[in-house]
Amino acid sequence: MEELAAKYVLFDFEIIVLSTLVLGIAVYEVLRRIRGRTALKPQYFDRIDLLLMLFPAFIYLVNPILAVLIEIPEVDPNEISETNQILMMLVNIGVVGFVGVLTYAILAWGRGQRVREVCGLYRMTFPMIVVFTILGGIIAVFLCNVLLGGLSQNFLDGIFGELDEQEPVEMFKDSTSTLHLGLSIIAACIAAPLVEEFLFRGYMYGVVKKYTSPIFAAVVVGAIFAVAHSNLPALLPLWVFALFLTLAYEITGCLWVPVGIHAFFNTANVVLLLNQPSPVDKI
Repeated sequence: MEELAAKYVLFDFEIIVLSTLVLGIAVYEVLRRIRGRTALKPQYFDRIDLLLMLFPAFIYLVNPILAVLIEIPEVDPNEISETNQILMMLVNIGVVGFVGVLTYAILAWGRGQRVREVCGLYRMTFPMIVVFTILGGIIAVFLCNVLLGGLSQNFLDGIFGELDEQEPVEMFKDSTSTLHLGLSIIAACIAAPLVEEFLFRGYMYGVVKKYTSPIFAAVVVGAIFAVAHSNLPALLPLWVFALFLTLAYEITGCLWVPVGIHAFFNTANVVLLLNQPSPVDKI
């Protein structure tokens, strides 16, 4: 019952966030017309992008919806065969890759944009990207894991009881397959940072920012990013993490910086998971 209640909370939160997005865009449009102002820069996007950006995002956002509408029986990760774990991870990487290709196709082929200019990929030198990645990654790990992670978990445990971790995390922790571990690391440390930053910061944030304001766009797109991970205890830390990534993007103007910070953050979490004692070690 507690897990189902948590899924409904995520579902309700997603509906609120998407409604806020639509309402916010409408309100800002009315205010601009009243004040006779034009939309904010950058000029790479137009109103069609307000619709197109939702197509790749929907692939992430459908999970909280399906979790409520479809009763999926819980499966112990230990009961999933090694072959099935590997297949599931390959499917996961494939879906993430598809989102990346779809986002690129919309921007580059559908909208005729030069992605490197839209995302500022050449605005910083590689050494500076590395410096910002390391500094930002350390701050993100401390802020989201150390300060907010335990706080959020303890607060929600007091309401719902002990909630399950994300299924990929449980499978990662319980995996005995070297191939599965390798694919999990690729998915978490390479595929997810690249695709999620391209979609949420490079595309969605830019579009919403143009038609609302930087603060509104950062908060709402950050909330969409957080709820897309379909885990209630991680909702607040990931929301703050998204805001931090957006701040890094705004300061540098280069998408490689939030990609690097995201990869650093996920890698740090993978290292922590690998160093956690197994159930046998705890006995």
